[in-house]
Amino acid sequence: MNQSNGRIEPHPHNGVERAWDDRARFGDERSNDVTDGSQKRTTSRSITAYGWVALLIVAAGIVNVLSMAKDVTLSGGAGLLRPLLLEVTSATAWIAYLPLVRYGVAQFRWNRNRPTALAVALVATLLYAFLHLVTMVLLRELVFGLVAGGYAFRWVVEFPYEFRKDVISTLMIAVLFWLMERRASTSAGTPAANSVEPSSTALKQGLWLRDGPTSFHIDPQDIISVTSAGNYVEFNLSVGRRLIRGTLAAEETRLKPFGLIRVHRTRLANLNHVVAVEMRAAGDFLLRMDNGDTIAGSRRYREAAMLIKNHAASLDSASIDHNISHPPSGRSG
Repeated sequence: MNQSNGRIEPHPHNGVERAWDDRARFGDERSNDVTDGSQKRTTSRSITAYGWVALLIVAAGIVNVLSMAKDVTLSGGAGLLRPLLLEVTSATAWIAYLPLVRYGVAQFRWNRNRPTALAVALVATLLYAFLHLVTMVLLRELVFGLVAGGYAFRWVVEFPYEFRKDVISTLMIAVLFWLMERRASTSAGTPAANSVEPSSTALKQGLWLRDGPTSFHIDPQDIISVTSAGNYVEFNLSVGRRLIRGTLAAEETRLKPFGLIRVHRTRLANLNHVVAVEMRAAGDFLLRMDNGDTIAGSRRYREAAMLIKNHAASLDSASIDHNISHPPSGRSG
């Protein structure tokens, strides 16, 4: 490592490998650089979403089985096997491809380009309906051939009718996923407001930046932003810059008590140094810092921008209250 002008730089001959949190990915919004706790919450939300939709599909199937059984009884027929097999094969096909329709819904969260997101979601919807219908028919031909005397499906006549119904059902499932995604993202953003305020205890202790055998003590309030730089992270301080080996995800966890929050896949920003927030029509935003820097924030972290604006508003309100309670003293005469 070389030191010059308060900055640590890697030796030129050392190949700097791109860290896992800075490797190229398809689209900025699809990044998932989070702590283990966030990953567990995301997995839990996914399982919950699939579980609720699957439960509704099964419930609808049970209602249909009972209705068909009632119709068979009223018409003088007997047996619950056929309606049961019809609904089980349909529900199995619906549940098997749920990740596809959820992927289509997620396009509106991942993709900045609305027309592209809409096109991908539409293709996913049609493909989901098509796969359900084909899988359902194949399952019925197999199962009915073994236990119920065969199953006849006239593709030319019945496919358009059944496919039309499946598209409507798919749209209903997509709406369910969208509502759950929206609720989950809203609730996930709520506790963040309580975690971005700098801790007074943490500020008193300060912060050590360590790279190899060398450690540097800094004042956390001097941190303006932190940026991922390969398998290093760069600290942009009001008194200079420091480059240390590490990952942005690890620094995000360590710096949260000091008021730094994630605003982009590759950078953190200190909300106490933000002087202006510019929201853009595309969904992303710009932060203007008190040292003149401009930091781009991505659409995925738009809630961070709102959090910063709320924080600034609360500081302004506190300042006004203080001035009213303690007006500046002036000399008379």
